[in-house]
Amino acid sequence: MSMTPPDYPLWFTPGAVVPTRDKKDAVFGVREVGELELPTGRLVACDPIVHLCDDDERPEPFTVAVPPGRYRVQTAEASFTYPYDHTVNAAARLVIRDTPVARWEPALVPGEDAREDDYFGYGVDAGVGCFVDPAAHHSFPGTDDEAGVVWDGLDNSPTFPIAFIAEGENGHGIAVFTSGWGDGLYATWIGRDAEDEVVCFVTDFRPFRFTRIA
Repeated sequence: MSMTPPDYPLWFTPGAVVPTRDKKDAVFGVREVGELELPTGRLVACDPIVHLCDDDERPEPFTVAVPPGRYRVQTAEASFTYPYDHTVNAAARLVIRDTPVARWEPALVPGEDAREDDYFGYGVDAGVGCFVDPAAHHSFPGTDDEAGVVWDGLDNSPTFPIAFIAEGENGHGIAVFTSGWGDGLYATWIGRDAEDEVVCFVTDFRPFRFTRIA
């Protein structure tokens, strides 16, 4: 299977209209979720309900790191009316710098090879994904037992699709968002600018098949 990134800059353009193959046009909105601290400059993307606090299945950070700091988190919300009114998170983006993306590359964890693997990404079994620094792995106790700040955010969110920043122990934060239609295997891409600097990480929660835009 050939993995090709879609037009993510268009997805993160408020009011953009993108045709789909099976659900007519999708209209995009952008939500500014907040800022996420990466104290180590490393990034983990995973299903937080399944993997946080679990050392047996502790997720690996991506092999590409960025300078430690605080970075904006956004979600691209796709709304459509066929077969019924619905809005979902089509993608989540961690913005590293405000420069145009010149090229995309797969965000890989150790042991993955884009030249050999047919597909890359992380599995979602609880309908949510996240961005988090690997140093925060044990900072959200109770997540695996339907308790703690992650579950508080999910249970008390006033809107859908859900996206929020939660603060755990020792000042660590996590960005949590519902994942497209729910469970699945979702790829993350790295955007680089003309100077080859990292611009963003984008997790693709593509909830339906978009037609290619010329």
